[in-house]
Amino acid sequence: MADNERFAHLKEHANACPYYRLIGFEVVEAGEGRAVLKMPVREELFQFQDAVHGGAIFSVADAAVAVALLTLAEPNEHALTVECKLNYLAGVTRAHQYVLAEGRIVQKGRTIALGEVDVKRDDGRLAAKGLITYALRQARTPS
Repeated sequence: MADNERFAHLKEHANACPYYRLIGFEVVEAGEGRAVLKMPVREELFQFQDAVHGGAIFSVADAAVAVALLTLAEPNEHALTVECKLNYLAGVTRAHQYVLAEGRIVQKGRTIALGEVDVKRDDGRLAAKGLITYALRQARTPS
């Protein structure tokens, strides 16, 4: 399978994820070690101070790096988030239509992978910056 077909299949597979659909984000780009997800700003994502909840921002950030990692994954390789540091730098409010999360893989080894992510508002301002670590393991076969 050619890379373009593989990345298109990955986007389709990721966009079918029930959690992604619940929060409302989708993979809009995927390439070797890189992915971009778009999350529309929706009423359901607001916390009581009238800004998008940090948990929604965290979710799209983690997912962007996870999808970027999947572009490099070996067959039957699973990735589990084991650590994440996310700095929130600017609020996302009703004045914004969406955020874009761009995840990039910094290093992928045999058992650990490290990625970084930028979450930007639709006006281009950096809303959050993160560093995420994943444990890599082979999928277990059902017994």
